[in-house]
Amino acid sequence: MIFEIKKAAKNISYLVNESAISLSSTDYEDYFNREKILKDTSVEFRGGRGQTLLYKKDGLELVLRHYKRGGLIGKLIKDKFCLFENHCHRAFDEFYLLAELLKRNLPVPRPIIAKEQRFGLCLVQDIVVERFIGFDDLSYVIAKRALTDEEYESIGLCVKRFFDANVYHTDLNIRNILINNESKVSVIDFDKCFLLNNLSDKLKHSMIERLLRSFHKEISKNTVFFSEIGFEKLKIASLS
Repeated sequence: MIFEIKKAAKNISYLVNESAISLSSTDYEDYFNREKILKDTSVEFRGGRGQTLLYKKDGLELVLRHYKRGGLIGKLIKDKFCLFENHCHRAFDEFYLLAELLKRNLPVPRPIIAKEQRFGLCLVQDIVVERFIGFDDLSYVIAKRALTDEEYESIGLCVKRFFDANVYHTDLNIRNILINNESKVSVIDFDKCFLLNNLSDKLKHSMIERLLRSFHKEISKNTVFFSEIGFEKLKIASLS
């Protein structure tokens, strides 16, 4: 994968996957122009803190995500990240991490292009990644049907691959794990996630507990299919 930072204007920078984007294409803003993208009636919306768009461009199935803050500070400063904060380059950091995880043959989206726009001492950011076709997130699946024991185990084995690679996913939940009809599993949304020198058992257990809480949270809001026995198989597979 070949990628490079491109300066488009005094306050705008793009991190470009030149293996995916034609070198002759310099209109990088088209990847982020929501008004233009939304003219295509096939565009899909997804929830989350930042409005996520699923769209097609130049033969690629893409996901555009805008970075927004959560919590109390997000009510005051919705989408600006200050340069003096730790991990302020959220989009570029996620892009680089995805590139590294792909090198390690982990099932994550291919990064296509990321954008930083500077306003004084703050950054507004977006990222575009390639979409997994034929996959649904677990929240969608369990609203329709029960996961099989084999699927729970496949999810656990996928999570184990990330554990073995010392990947700390800070928000492992049912919306960030995708599965297809062949029980293939992938993981998405690596904002504020890290590669560590050694992923401790404590962090592994905390990630699994976070995933379990996301199942329980969904149960409290909607009618869904969930098996504690199945989740135990997931847990055992991930920590084996």
